[in-house]
Amino acid sequence: MKVTLRLLLIILLLHSCKGEDSKATVVEEIIPSPEEVLRDYVIKPKNDDGLCREDISRAKEDLKKYGQIYVTTYCFGCESLPYEEEVIEYATYKGFKVISYGFSCVTINGQTQGCYKAFIDLKMEEINGKYFRQKIQIEAEKLMINKLKNSNRSLSIYDLSDNDKPKLVHETNLTKQGYIPTIKTMLPLKFDRDKYPFVDISFIIEKDGKISNLKSENWVDGYKENNKYKKELESMAKKEILNYYNEWIPGKYKNTIARVENNFRVSFQ
Repeated sequence: MKVTLRLLLIILLLHSCKGEDSKATVVEEIIPSPEEVLRDYVIKPKNDDGLCREDISRAKEDLKKYGQIYVTTYCFGCESLPYEEEVIEYATYKGFKVISYGFSCVTINGQTQGCYKAFIDLKMEEINGKYFRQKIQIEAEKLMINKLKNSNRSLSIYDLSDNDKPKLVHETNLTKQGYIPTIKTMLPLKFDRDKYPFVDISFIIEKDGKISNLKSENWVDGYKENNKYKKELESMAKKEILNYYNEWIPGKYKNTIARVENNFRVSFQ
């Protein structure tokens, strides 16, 4: 009984707190990106953040030397644009000194990484506007698309969305994963269930759906006894791909048909 009365009292109190015109208010919090936070931070980094301060000093020296700088970045696991080479080409054409800046994704003991690029970008935004990097990237992408149309420029299959990737006319679940069926040779190869020879063959899918430029990229013998058959097996793998996997629906990038680099892993028994 006491519990019931207590519940009724709580309900009455909650009801009395609601006005007839009261409405739920949704507050949207705009969270700044890590890049924006870092650009704010480099204006006044912590005194004990030696790594960041060294990066800023180097950035200032480079700005005195070059004036206009576009920083490209690389790190393990970082995504890259399919038109990275055109970014460098276009930025150079626009008078920027392109500097490659490597960093890891780990900050240790209060030492901040990425300050070199953040400081450079901050100064370049003051001169060229906040979206100067985006503008360069837009023009670089246009340049790449023009090359796809009019030259031998190719893209990696990993640069394309699933819908835009080239597809075998007779595709299977195995080929979707980058494999073809194991080739059964007449050679006295040594292998078992978990240890066998294989080779990765790269190739280009041309705009007409045919393949070209077959290359052996990675050979694993399984057992050292198989090494003496390496050239023969690589030749078998290339012939197998040319004979049975040479009809593709070509890939495209933003509705532009493109030459696309792909690969198959071929195993042997």
